[in-house]
Amino acid sequence: MRWDIKGWAALHVLALVLFFTWWFGYWQGLDEGIFWWFNQGLVTVPGFAEFVAFVNQRWIDGAVALLMAGFVFRHAWQETGRERAKIGCLLLLMAGCFSLQAAAGKALPVERASPTLVYEHAERVSQLVPDIKAKDASGSSFPSDHGIGFATFLLFACYRFPRRYLYVVAPLVFALAMPRVMSGAHWFTDFICGSVPLALITGAWLFHTPLAHWLTESIVSPVEKLLTRWRLQG
Repeated sequence: MRWDIKGWAALHVLALVLFFTWWFGYWQGLDEGIFWWFNQGLVTVPGFAEFVAFVNQRWIDGAVALLMAGFVFRHAWQETGRERAKIGCLLLLMAGCFSLQAAAGKALPVERASPTLVYEHAERVSQLVPDIKAKDASGSSFPSDHGIGFATFLLFACYRFPRRYLYVVAPLVFALAMPRVMSGAHWFTDFICGSVPLALITGAWLFHTPLAHWLTESIVSPVEKLLTRWRLQG
């Protein structure tokens, strides 16, 4: 694969626009509006607090991760031979990219508390539904590690999954990324202007340069041997 300079540059520009429009405060009104809309709903909409508490439990995160892996395995099972091994490489690349993006996010010179900590009078789902241990606050919310995982998965889905998968994956990723926003553990822009730009830059280097092809080819043989040993190679 050759360099796609236009695609590479476009993703970088979009990432920078998202980040710096947030940095200069253009998203503040939307951020506050989304937070208070959900926060008021915790006490005005029957059952909403219980729902938000339920979907913000740690075991739900694990179930979602298994669901996303299921999409990858389903796609892999439809392939045979070396193509199935390449999808195994895809999983390794996704895990590696998530780790690198999470580390990059922590290295950003940004300190931002979640809205439930910024506004002391905000409703806390952990207090409204004390029987459920739910996350509703974060001392360092930007970018969202939760969001980085979803953005990374969506990135690989866009470039490597069949197009028909996106009709399910894209809405699903957006819906699954919202629980932290609904509970007030994260601002909306922690995901849109923090996690998404990291994924865009990752996509620029992986899929608009020869990098992903080179990485895949360098590890596909060991992965193929491993799948054969486990009798998973079709």
